[in-house]
Amino acid sequence: MVKRAMKKLKASKLVLHRILNARQLALKLISNVTYGYTAAGFSGRMPCAEIADSIVQCGRMTLETAISFVNQHEKWKAKVIYGDTDSMFVLLKGRSKEDAFIIGNEIASAITAMNPEPVTLKMEKVYCPCFLLTKKRYVGYSYESPEQEKPTFDAKGIETVRRDTCPAVAKTLERSIRLIFETNDLSEVESYLKRQWARILSGKVSIKDFVFAKEVRLGTYSSRSSSLPPAAIVAKKAMEMDPRAEPHYGERIPYVVIHGEPGSRLMDMVVNPFDLLDLNSSYRLNDLYYINKQMIPALQRVFSLLGADINQWFSAVSRPIRPMFSKRHAPMSNARLFRDGGSDNSMVSKKPNGKRIRIDTYYSSKHCILCGELIQSSEHFCVNCSRKEALVDATVVGRTSKKEREMQHLTEICRHCGGGDWIIESGVKCISLSCSVFYERKKVQKELHALSSFATASGFYPSCNAEFF
Repeated sequence: MVKRAMKKLKASKLVLHRILNARQLALKLISNVTYGYTAAGFSGRMPCAEIADSIVQCGRMTLETAISFVNQHEKWKAKVIYGDTDSMFVLLKGRSKEDAFIIGNEIASAITAMNPEPVTLKMEKVYCPCFLLTKKRYVGYSYESPEQEKPTFDAKGIETVRRDTCPAVAKTLERSIRLIFETNDLSEVESYLKRQWARILSGKVSIKDFVFAKEVRLGTYSSRSSSLPPAAIVAKKAMEMDPRAEPHYGERIPYVVIHGEPGSRLMDMVVNPFDLLDLNSSYRLNDLYYINKQMIPALQRVFSLLGADINQWFSAVSRPIRPMFSKRHAPMSNARLFRDGGSDNSMVSKKPNGKRIRIDTYYSSKHCILCGELIQSSEHFCVNCSRKEALVDATVVGRTSKKEREMQHLTEICRHCGGGDWIIESGVKCISLSCSVFYERKKVQKELHALSSFATASGFYPSCNAEFF
């Protein structure tokens, strides 16, 4: 009754829709818990396993009887391809959407008439098309009435609706499924995935889409540090720096996966998103982990039903060159460099606090900043671009101006949202990990900082302090 009332609401009544949705969920949970409580031998007050077993057996008998009846009916020529607890999926091969609703209502009426009241089989929706993966995992375009023209993307149990993955996986999987549903062409899906992988490998993505957020229950894990989940590892690192950072029981802790040393375990490559977004951070998002360990398995589970090999698609993607400025690190003020015996390659780095720093901090790109051609010297430009001094000056200054305008625009958005942090020297205070503008602002800030460091060293213009933004 509550669900029927929800369907009759107008699109503008969002608050009432949320209230009714919470009400129907509460009724559902009360029913489930009342049944489950009868078999709760450890936590229940008055358990009775016989009642629970009889409920399960009656439900199974009702479902099996309905499945046999549908499969043996000569008029419908239908086949039940999946049945679980209180529902069943009926395949009507070669029928139209209108025929499916007619036959579905006939099946519901016939099954309802076979069973004593109040057992009722309801014709819920028609999927066209649909992927049925495993038990309780399916996705399709659903129609709830014959008059409905635009279908609803309905997914259960897959990564598009699960919270144990990152948004990049959910968005990519949903877009790929929509493409195959609408075009019925695997080549379209392949082209889309290759474009997305190229963007990820080239760094042209927002870090927000690659942040995991998982629950942490400190005190329930094994004493061995190797058995801790990634979110708990990040939480323990934060507590070592500040004991007040201890998370609440069940709190969701965000983390990202970065590139580590060869042979590193996952627990060695997880850090807080703020560590990756820091202006002087030497960390880099582990794009291959997200593609090989998160995206491809989720996509393969779906598209293997059509005979697609997602790993082969990814192996055919050419590895793009990352933006040149992102590989040219600014010189670190807190490191001392020593040359040994006049060799250019024997460089040792130390920090005043004695901690080691990553070797890629001292590696620069060997590609021309303007055209991307490979260069063999320590110069920033290739031979052809070096001859065009006016073009070099205009390009570098133009890129810097563009980044400064982007930074100023994002800063204005943050100030308008925050209500007026107008002292420019103090910068924007917002550090919300749920805001996409925050990630974009940090990304542009890093690019501007790297570009400014290069341009200042080359004598194009004085230093521009990106921290002011």
